[in-house]
Amino acid sequence: MATKANAKQSPRQGSNNRSSDDSYYIPPPPVPRPAPNEDSQVGFLIAFLSMVIVFALILPIIGFMYLDILQAKKETKQQQEQIQRLINQAKKEKEDK
Repeated sequence: MATKANAKQSPRQGSNNRSSDDSYYIPPPPVPRPAPNEDSQVGFLIAFLSMVIVFALILPIIGFMYLDILQAKKETKQQQEQIQRLINQAKKEKEDK
């Protein structure tokens, strides 16, 4: 059972559990960074070259796909115009009869 004496903070403890007399801050010790070695540089070089090769392979593929889509659009438009001409011709023949 908690009493007021137990629940009350002592005057020495602040809200962050530091006393009011502690006005200085001690930073954590610096974390040493590992020195770059030749293995990590070779790994970076391999990854970079892999990305360049993949980009060099994908770029022409995307270009060919784009040109193919443009060609398909052009052919579709020509076919639609041809079908429309045939429909108009059929209507005209039907009216002439």
